[in-house]
Amino acid sequence: MARSTRWPSPRRLGRGQRSAKACSTCSTPESCEPAMTAPMTARFYDGLHPVAHIVTVKATPAELAATMPDGRVVVRWPTAEIEVVSDAEHEPHALLVCARQPGTRLAIEDEALRQSLAELGGNLARATGRRPRIAPALGGVAAALAITVGVMAFAAEKLPNVVAPFVPYVWQRSLGDSVVTAMTSDMRKCTRPEGQQALQALIDRLQDASSYRRRIDVSVVQNPIVNAFAVPGGRLIVFSGLIDKASGPAEVAGVIAHEVGHVVHHHSMKGLLRAYGFDMVLKLVTGGYSSDVATLGGAGGVLLALRHSRDAEREADQTALELMDKVGMRADGLSTFFGKLLEMQNKQAPGDKGKAPGNGSTKPRDAAEEAGILSTHPPTRERLEATKRPATGAPALSAQEWQALRAICR
Repeated sequence: MARSTRWPSPRRLGRGQRSAKACSTCSTPESCEPAMTAPMTARFYDGLHPVAHIVTVKATPAELAATMPDGRVVVRWPTAEIEVVSDAEHEPHALLVCARQPGTRLAIEDEALRQSLAELGGNLARATGRRPRIAPALGGVAAALAITVGVMAFAAEKLPNVVAPFVPYVWQRSLGDSVVTAMTSDMRKCTRPEGQQALQALIDRLQDASSYRRRIDVSVVQNPIVNAFAVPGGRLIVFSGLIDKASGPAEVAGVIAHEVGHVVHHHSMKGLLRAYGFDMVLKLVTGGYSSDVATLGGAGGVLLALRHSRDAEREADQTALELMDKVGMRADGLSTFFGKLLEMQNKQAPGDKGKAPGNGSTKPRDAAEEAGILSTHPPTRERLEATKRPATGAPALSAQEWQALRAICR
């Protein structure tokens, strides 16, 4: 738990001072406002590492602050700018984000804290799943409404799966290009020809073995995060951190094959349709709105919409293994990559190695498992076991191609 600290009266800080420090990281909590909610714990994700940090959360009508056990304030968000991006009514958590700290998020499961946040009003009203009781006389109406909403929810969940493969390719490509521009405009593009050719040749082999009949293009951007993702229209974005941290071409090929699996099953298009609805996406790609992704709430909102369900991740894993088997490629890299993620997760501060937050367990930590239902990805250990394959088959890249890919950003 965070150390006990006496927070000063808000009269010591002017409005201009609070605004200037909004969403900043403080060295000490003495500059923050007094809490209106009782201090409770939540999980903080910094957007750079697959690690959940236990923090103490306090909130006022003006801002929310999250404090690490060592006293550092890692979050100070204006209450009016906080968004609840999870379905708190049906999920046992509230997932909070702030546009001023892209990539970071707070996961709050404590119902008392969620209720306290909801009472602050505004966007935070969605932080709790509690709803007022309906009078017995309205029971029949409520039941009919519940059935109607259930049918609509079922349609909203299932229709994208049916419709997404039939969205015209030119529309998907236009939307995908807008997403890529919004999410990577401030990153340097890595374009050394030899590395680009080696990576594209790998993707072409996997695409030829799949049922996806369009060309799948790839771009590499300089970013230390270990990541890659697919967007509508058959486009893959690979962060240089993935290439730098991979122990060999088999791991890169495993992740790339997984992303090709998302393309084959149109998972990204399904996610955008499910998140924003048919009308919004249709207007965006046909000119009814500006083609800027800002129409959909900015790159951060789109990235959240591109999160895949647990079933979609499993489907992409299975498709990746099938494609690598079809082309006779070594297929053990996907499981070894998951093992590397676990290893990264288990690197903790001295004295805490091997322990999950707060329970003293020596079981290796797992970012997805810690988040439980909050995470849309199956726990990494589960995926590691499901994707284990022998180290047999042809190399994904030759030694020369691998060196060229490693140098693609130089």
